[in-house]
Amino acid sequence: MRVCVPLPLASKWARTSGEPLAAFDCPVSGAMVLDHYRAKERLPVIKTCIQKFQSALSAAERQVLQQCLQQAVQVVPEDAVPWYLSDAQSPTGYFTPEHADLILNWRQDWKRVPHGLVWDTPERSHASRSLALAALALALRELGHITGWRNEKFSYWSDADILSQGRCAEPAAALTSAFEMERAAFRFFGLRSHAVHVNGFTEEGFMWCGRRSQSKPTDPGMLDNIAAGGLPVRESLQSCVVREMAEEAGLSEGLALTAVANGQVTTCRAVARGWHHEVLWVYNLRIPADAQPLNQDGEVAEFSLLSPTQVVEAIAAKSMTVDAACVISHAVLHPTVLA
Repeated sequence: MRVCVPLPLASKWARTSGEPLAAFDCPVSGAMVLDHYRAKERLPVIKTCIQKFQSALSAAERQVLQQCLQQAVQVVPEDAVPWYLSDAQSPTGYFTPEHADLILNWRQDWKRVPHGLVWDTPERSHASRSLALAALALALRELGHITGWRNEKFSYWSDADILSQGRCAEPAAALTSAFEMERAAFRFFGLRSHAVHVNGFTEEGFMWCGRRSQSKPTDPGMLDNIAAGGLPVRESLQSCVVREMAEEAGLSEGLALTAVANGQVTTCRAVARGWHHEVLWVYNLRIPADAQPLNQDGEVAEFSLLSPTQVVEAIAAKSMTVDAACVISHAVLHPTVLA
C-alpha cells in the first residue's frame, strides 16, 4: 500500500533513519515505515557488533579493506565507447569497441559522433524506449552476444531522471526511470544498475557469509554476503532486502526489517562481456544466536560463520566476490551514516 506521510513527520523519519526523504514516497508496508522510525534505536546494537569486528583486526588487515575500497571504481578503458540517449548530456553507458561496431553495422538508429555513439531515436518515453531496447536485447541474445538471460528487468535511472524529480540519489519504486531492460543485458550496454547487500554480523563480531552456488552465472563458488541481489523494476530497497533475506538465507521479514542502512558503494570495472557499473546499497544486520541462515532458492551452496580475520583473508585471497568485499570493507571502515 502507499503510506501517505505528512512532510514534517516524513522529514523526521528520514533524519532518524538516515534514509532519504524519497524513501517515504514509494509503495511500502506500514511495518516498513515504522521500521525506518525505529532505526535509531537499532543503531547502537549493530554498531557494537561492528566495533567488535573492527577491534579484532590488525593494522595490516585494515589496510586490506582500505585497498579494497580504493580499487572499487576502476577507470573506464581507453578504448571503451560511450553511448548516449539522444537527449542525454552525459554517457548512458559504455560499449566495448567490438560491441559498438556490432551495433553500428546492424542498426541504423545508432549513429557515430565525435564523442561516441548516440541512439538516434524519436522514442523518448519510458515505455517506448523499453520496448525498443527489449527487442534489441532479445536479438543480441539470439546471436549469442548476451548470455545468462534471467527474465528479470532492471531500471536505468540517469542522473537527470533523479535530479528532475527533486530526489536524492536513492532509487525508489515510484521514481520513473529512463527505461527498463533485461538485467543480463546491462553489462553489454555498460549500464548503471543497483543492488542491495546485507552484512550479517553476530553479537560476538563474527560474520555470516554465503558461498554462491556453482550454477550462478556470475562468480560461481565464491564467498558472498549473507544476502544480496539486484534491484528489479518497481521494487523498493527495503522490500528487496526483505525478499533476498527470505530467498537466500531463509530469514524472517521481521528480522530483515531490523537491517540498518549504511549508505552506498559504487563499483565499476571491465568484465568479460562489457562494463560493470553498479551502486551497492549497504545494510548491516545483527543475526541472533538462534537464527541459522538456510538457503531457499538454490543460489547459495552453504553458509559459514567467519571470524574477522577469516573474512579479511578471503578478501585478500580474492575468494570473496568483488562487490561483497567492497560492501564489507565499507561497513567496517565506515560503520554508519546514520546520526
